Amino acid sequence: MRDLVFVGYLVALLFIAFKRPFLFTLVYAYIDIVAPQRLSYFMLNSVPLSLIVFALAFLGYMFADNKQDSRFSIRQAMMLLLLAYCGYTTIQAEVPDAALEKWGWVWKALIFAIFLPLTLKTKLRLEALALFMVLCAGTLIITGGIKTLASGGGYGVLVLLVDNNSGLYEGSIISTVAICIIPLILWLANHGTIFPPDWRVKIFSYALVLAALLIPIGTQARTGLVCIGVWVVLQLRFVRYRLLYGGVAVALGLMSIPFLPQSFTDRMATIENYEADQSASTRIAVWQWTLDYVKQNPFGGGFDVYRINKL
Repeated sequence: MRDLVFVGYLVALLFIAFKRPFLFTLVYAYIDIVAPQRLSYFMLNSVPLSLIVFALAFLGYMFADNKQDSRFSIRQAMMLLLLAYCGYTTIQAEVPDAALEKWGWVWKALIFAIFLPLTLKTKLRLEALALFMVLCAGTLIITGGIKTLASGGGYGVLVLLVDNNSGLYEGSIISTVAICIIPLILWLANHGTIFPPDWRVKIFSYALVLAALLIPIGTQARTGLVCIGVWVVLQLRFVRYRLLYGGVAVALGLMSIPFLPQSFTDRMATIENYEADQSASTRIAVWQWTLDYVKQNPFGGGFDVYRINKL
């Protein structure tokens, strides 16, 4: 039954997109963010959805879209160079199997990133993509927020739509994304035109912001706490009364501590003393080793080269 729901929803999106080919780009974003093929038992997980929808988006742009304002920029040229560099280092990789596995999704992401600016030619299209990305990410964020309120979550414990530890389903990544899209949520709530701002849009947006703030608590990812701190500081640029804003932010932070799970506060304490946490100390050791490696090998050793460091 769940497979039928996902297939029906996807078919409906594709049917609409055949009338407006740009919508294929939004459907690709949905597949890339939510990954319905991971949620499907058998009907979607055996189909190359990303490839099919990207091909439809590309063909729709080539044969049905107005190319008047399409431009190839220096940024896209740099991404092409990055794609060629990644391909070369993958061929010469120190750990071929691991490098090829990562290359399998890296090249797709880079190709789409190069293609995407060609289609985003109007403010409406930019807003549509931003809205679609927020709503797709909201699918995971709302689920995670509800589960955090119900259970408190835990490091490596909070399961979103499916028990998977890659992409947006990984704790640190979803925590980062959840906090980083808060400004986008607030902008759409106040200035969006697809869903004109009214009380219903604002209530949903504020609830989504609350769910986004709960994600770092549920995943207990230190990255999320760092992102919250950065977001609070950046907001100083847009508030009129900065001292009042800073005082309220500090007060809310202190008032929230008694309501936080003890496991969350214990894990956040390892930010200052990373040596006491195996996960953090291991990552820093890997980064230090990688920096030393690239000094001696400026052209790199391919993806996951750190695996050759047996120590």
